[in-house]
Amino acid sequence: MKYSVACNWDPSLLERLSKEASSVDSLFGQITDDPFGGGRGSFLAPKGDRDQAKEFIAEARRQGFHFNYLLNGACQDNLEMTRQGNRALFDHIEWVASTGADKVTVTLPIMLVWLKRHFPEFKVVVSSWARVANVKRAKYWADIGADEIIVAEYATRDFAALKAMRRALGCKIEVIANPSCLYMCYLDTNHINMMTHAAQGGHVSGGFVLDHCQVYCQRLKLGQPDELIKARWVRPEDVGDYEEIGIDSLKLLERFRNTETLMQVVRAYEDRRFDGNFVELLTLPRRNAYNPPNLEYLIKPDLVNIDLMLEMADIFGYSFSDVMQIDNRALDGFAKHFKTHDCYHSSCEECGYCKRWAEKTVQVDEEKRQAILKRFDRFIEAIIERRTLAENVLPDVSHIQMSPEAASALDSLMVFVPPPLADIARVKTINGAAQIAGQHKGPETDATIGTEAIVHAFWLGTPEPTREPLRQALEQMGLWQHVPAAEKA
Repeated sequence: MKYSVACNWDPSLLERLSKEASSVDSLFGQITDDPFGGGRGSFLAPKGDRDQAKEFIAEARRQGFHFNYLLNGACQDNLEMTRQGNRALFDHIEWVASTGADKVTVTLPIMLVWLKRHFPEFKVVVSSWARVANVKRAKYWADIGADEIIVAEYATRDFAALKAMRRALGCKIEVIANPSCLYMCYLDTNHINMMTHAAQGGHVSGGFVLDHCQVYCQRLKLGQPDELIKARWVRPEDVGDYEEIGIDSLKLLERFRNTETLMQVVRAYEDRRFDGNFVELLTLPRRNAYNPPNLEYLIKPDLVNIDLMLEMADIFGYSFSDVMQIDNRALDGFAKHFKTHDCYHSSCEECGYCKRWAEKTVQVDEEKRQAILKRFDRFIEAIIERRTLAENVLPDVSHIQMSPEAASALDSLMVFVPPPLADIARVKTINGAAQIAGQHKGPETDATIGTEAIVHAFWLGTPEPTREPLRQALEQMGLWQHVPAAEKA
């Protein structure tokens, strides 16, 4: 079995793959703010510009890897059929060709046709977003020249469909190994288009998205653990089942993982064995496993309430693997059922297979689960009541005095704040410091705020997923001691 691995633009990933992996055939990736847009919004995707990408792709090719550049946006706002829009897309494809990338992934049929006519040097891959799950749809794509098809996630355990596609198709077939998407997700179409536009450079949204689909998805999996079992992942131990069918490769996610955890995934699937919490291999929140989100795309004071957006970022700072654990060894034998069972035409409630497996394999820390569920429920209520759109009202801090040392520390810390948020962050930090110091009743009672309160307030105002770089900086600046021990855990 060959593997296609997510690219996070970290040069050390190539070094690690060359030394530690023997079955990795290709990498897949996309630059930030790509004009096509893609599967991960710019707030999530690893940062990489054209120069970085060109250097990375060239090195990948030198080391013998294929590189699959993602042109898989699901919607181009109909601009692909206008002179200016079409020219912009073709200019970008010409740049992709100049990088040495030898494969591209598309979602739109017209893009495949154009690529085959105008860029015959590319092998063209059909994205899972094209939702190919049966022979009929696959044949349409194969007939217009697809070199490879990535099967829709919801068909990964449809062994009858996979076998039928393998018999009918001459092109390669790839299956995604470690997704955590809900089976037959009702948010699917909404989420695909949402992510496309959130990744699209030059889009009117400016990369902004309030990813309510992910909020609802996470909440559902936390509330109903059997939904996590139903998600169409492939255990490392079951790779041979797909090899027997003739599946050519497995796709290993996720582009915003850091190199260490990407290699954890690669090693598990290459070894065809994983001893540990299977949740760690899936795309679920996990501290220190992913690159920090690019908050400048989310924190848009003119579009949304900043307090609630920061709350959303903070909510996703938890580790799913701390809340739920699935001993991978306990899942031995789980996949056998799907070789004969027809999930597509069955009712989960009547079948109950995944639910029974969840009851015997998923261990839940109930206290942690209830705590995070309450946070999700509060945020979902804020979305429904449209409080996420409330105006940003800032407190008056003009009467609050800071010591020169505190003012200097705050100035130094502001480099960690996206420019659109700078003024708001400064005011909120000063106000928070005053509350911490107990000096917030009014100008007649306020005293000077010191460095300790400023640093503490800034730390509390920083969303959990972005705290690690701040911690490192505070240590280097000699300010880490001002964060209380209880807050460092």
